[in-house]
Amino acid sequence: MIVLFPTTGASPHFSPEDYAYPRPLIEVAGKPMILWAIENLKSLGGDTRFLFVVDQQDAVKYSYERIFDLSTNGRSEVVMLKGPTAGALCTCLMTIDRIDPTEPLVIANSDQIIDTRLASVIAEFEAAEADAGVITFETVHPRWSYATLGDDGLVNRTSEKDVISNKAIAGFYYFREARIFFKAATAALRHGVTVDDRYYVSSSLNEVILDGGRVVSASVPADRYHSFYNPKMIENFEVNGVRRLSSAQAARPVQLVVPAAGRGSRFAKVGFTRPKPFIDVLGRPMIQHVLENTLPPGGQPTVLLLREHLDSQTDAVAELRSQGVGIVSVDHITEGTACTVLLARQHLDEEAPLLIANSDQVVDMRIVDFIDDCMSRDLDGSILVFRDPKRDPKWSFAETDAAGFVLRVAEKQPISELATVGIYFFRRAGDFMKGALDMMVHNDRTNNEFYVCPAYNYAIRNGARIGVYEIDVRNMHGLGTPEDLAEYLQSREPAYA
Repeated sequence: MIVLFPTTGASPHFSPEDYAYPRPLIEVAGKPMILWAIENLKSLGGDTRFLFVVDQQDAVKYSYERIFDLSTNGRSEVVMLKGPTAGALCTCLMTIDRIDPTEPLVIANSDQIIDTRLASVIAEFEAAEADAGVITFETVHPRWSYATLGDDGLVNRTSEKDVISNKAIAGFYYFREARIFFKAATAALRHGVTVDDRYYVSSSLNEVILDGGRVVSASVPADRYHSFYNPKMIENFEVNGVRRLSSAQAARPVQLVVPAAGRGSRFAKVGFTRPKPFIDVLGRPMIQHVLENTLPPGGQPTVLLLREHLDSQTDAVAELRSQGVGIVSVDHITEGTACTVLLARQHLDEEAPLLIANSDQVVDMRIVDFIDDCMSRDLDGSILVFRDPKRDPKWSFAETDAAGFVLRVAEKQPISELATVGIYFFRRAGDFMKGALDMMVHNDRTNNEFYVCPAYNYAIRNGARIGVYEIDVRNMHGLGTPEDLAEYLQSREPAYA
């Protein structure tokens, strides 16, 4: 995904007499304005790259390229313009030869923060099979652009500086493919769609709609949208907004990811007709039991499912979505659960905690105890384990030192008595992503697959402090085979967290 920041042009609200630096570098609560915007959009995670369109004179004088490179961990590119354009729409079009037309594109204001889970917003847009999407908030001030919705809930019109609804656009425009934007923007230029002789990005959405495209919206509360449009708004953010934002970031919710994109062939062979995640277990689909068992209070669940299973189980999938479960469609069998989990990377906040759980087991315990233990010990991650004196090689195993820190893990190799349950916690989702990618770079497979557990080895090499949390083996209930399921059905239902 490409995030495009059009940052050219001076603002009449920030005069050179009062502000020594150009607008992107004006300090807001101790940080340059543009850095707030970058950090906000970095929450999209995954392979997001940043493209900045800037004034050449400012870029050279104030080291923009180096600033942006450092702020995006080397994932930025800068387009310098020698002079002003006829508006933000034209500015964005100056990148047409720098962007793969098939890549998803987000165009965002460089003077704002949207305090919401942006990765989830993109996931909603993708699930809706939208060609374009916007984030809105409620207001009626004519400084903003606006959108109206039809009876079908889709955006049917946008306007600039014209209050046609109470749904103001929050300076966040998503396009399924960049070429959708480029085509629409070119049409807006051809049709001469201007306001006060300026071309705005919002006009491109009308062209998408006229071309038969689906444009959707997601709303955020007005107090979760922080604009630095003028000095008064900056002052308000510094007094009130930054405190709310810091409080929310300090308590980032746990992200639960359940990879459930397997065939479940053992069940099919003995006559089960539903895909494994949707097999009836005590009156509910198996995946419902797993989610209720492993989702901590306030957690944000994501399940990865094969597209063919989504298509065949529409009612059950709709029920999951109604419960706030994010769904990621997987088109093919991957090369292992680690690969499957990484398919959700664009939906995850790299700075927020991540809990990965097998899709075919439940445990008799409070999952929050496992998470709280990791947090209270100030660990970077933790592995749920049980003691297996027989050292059955069907499990993965963890070896610890005298202080209880994990030295290494091994898949299908009994290097200790501590076998893993299949529930893994990372204090930062980004630590798993980096560890998993390092594992793949080293082609570290077991039975030709990439498993989740070995990612800890690479996290440890990167300096992570990993611990274990032990439970009794009797508190573990597998559901992954017909025999396991039959045994579980004969026992009582576990007490969930």
